[in-house]
Amino acid sequence: MNWAFRLTGWAPWVAATFVIAGLVHIISILAMPLLAPQDAFGRLAEATPLGRLVILDNGPPGKELLPFEDPATIIAVCRFDLAQGALRLRSNFDGEGLVLMSFRNRFGTAFYAMTDRGTSRGRLDVVVATRAQLDAIEAQDSEDEVPSDLRLLAQLPEGFVMLRALSPEPGQRADAAARLKMITCGAEKAPG
Repeated sequence: MNWAFRLTGWAPWVAATFVIAGLVHIISILAMPLLAPQDAFGRLAEATPLGRLVILDNGPPGKELLPFEDPATIIAVCRFDLAQGALRLRSNFDGEGLVLMSFRNRFGTAFYAMTDRGTSRGRLDVVVATRAQLDAIEAQDSEDEVPSDLRLLAQLPEGFVMLRALSPEPGQRADAAARLKMITCGAEKAPG
């Protein structure tokens, strides 16, 4: 009986230790993106200006701006801050090659993704905006016409669009970069 009493006396302390350790573990994992000084957005902010498409030179091995990227793609980034206006991306694609686009918030979480195959007749026209900016844009719409642009609601005011052009052969890298250079991105003035 003495042995069983001692065991049950320690059980609540052991259980509390495991619960506290689990909570600390979960909180530290969830807080890591907020506390990391060199996250992807921080590295991109140092290397790219706001509202302009920049084709990235990933750098030498071990010093990559975005590590673990596919070497068969050319990568471009357009950072945005919706406090300066809604972001608009435009381009005309010729149907050759493949361009992948992912729209991400400041923490790298994708809120929309598409390819150039998802455009209307090869024409890309995307607006990324806050709720207030979208309301202002929609107020300017004609009731008789369907908007021709794709309108995305951003979760956070800061973020980036990551674009990748496929270059399956080393000799096609210039063509892939040219497809990305055709895309314009920038802040748009508020309508009105």
